[in-house]
Amino acid sequence: MSEPSVKKRGSYLAEVLANEVVCDDHGRLILDVAHFPPTAPGQFIQLMCRPPTPPEAGRAIEWRDGQTPQFTQAELLDSQPLLRRPFSIAGRREHAGGASELDIVYCVKGVGTRWLAGVNAGQSLSVLGPLGNSFVIRRDKPAAALVGGGVGIPPLLYLAEQLATAGKETVAFIGARSADRLPLRLLPNADVRTDGAPSHCAAELAAYGVETAIATDDGSLGMAGVVGEAFGKWLDGSAVSAENVVVYSCGPEAMMEAVALMSLAAGAECQLSLERYMACGMGTCQSCVCKLRDDSAQGWAYKLCCADGPVFDAAQIVWD
Repeated sequence: MSEPSVKKRGSYLAEVLANEVVCDDHGRLILDVAHFPPTAPGQFIQLMCRPPTPPEAGRAIEWRDGQTPQFTQAELLDSQPLLRRPFSIAGRREHAGGASELDIVYCVKGVGTRWLAGVNAGQSLSVLGPLGNSFVIRRDKPAAALVGGGVGIPPLLYLAEQLATAGKETVAFIGARSADRLPLRLLPNADVRTDGAPSHCAAELAAYGVETAIATDDGSLGMAGVVGEAFGKWLDGSAVSAENVVVYSCGPEAMMEAVALMSLAAGAECQLSLERYMACGMGTCQSCVCKLRDDSAQGWAYKLCCADGPVFDAAQIVWD
């Protein structure tokens, strides 16, 4: 699977234009970033979940033999996180003068995202990016299927826009734990099918002509059960032949493994955006490894999710 040549990155100061509540545990940041490099769906940024620290604020601390250094700097003593957090780009819009708006959808889970939830319009955030590779849109394949769950949904929104621009026939399958934890808006009088069949129900995807099937673990919206079941039913009964479909997925690893196995068994190409804990996002800390098939004696090698991915060909992934 070839990669786009989008490799430029840098550190930028972004202005928060809005911080909206999407559902019970998700929010959407809209960031204004000047002269941000080109991006593609699947790429991500690293956000500093604390007020930006000017370079001059740092100072050297002497550490003499036999003595314990005395730390006084806020970044070492405060409850705010020291390391950045990775977030997929959920959308992008360009404005005059080189300004770009980035959409970032986050799930409130820990100290970093709790801090983000309290950020107000007008505040500044430190952004590092764009990072990683991206999904590949195949010119020779007319159809696409998006399968996402939880925090894996945002990059698929950006991808849906690009697929529409490329003229692809696209359908989406979205999973959530419950109706109140779905990070999408429903259209007025939306017909959310309980049998797992797609319909024009999710506003963010319907804007690009994409029909969506929704599944919830507790059955409070759409089909009761895991989203992979709805995708499998569609794959088995679709009028579009599997070799003409590219499946794109991001979300819980068990979901992606099931989607990959179904897609490959049917003969459909499948691209997955893997999720790993990332400390740096640039391949330095070596913390986000995953296994990919190769020609070595053991049949696989470790790759870095941030630098080699996060998007990989499903046929190359070794599932533990």
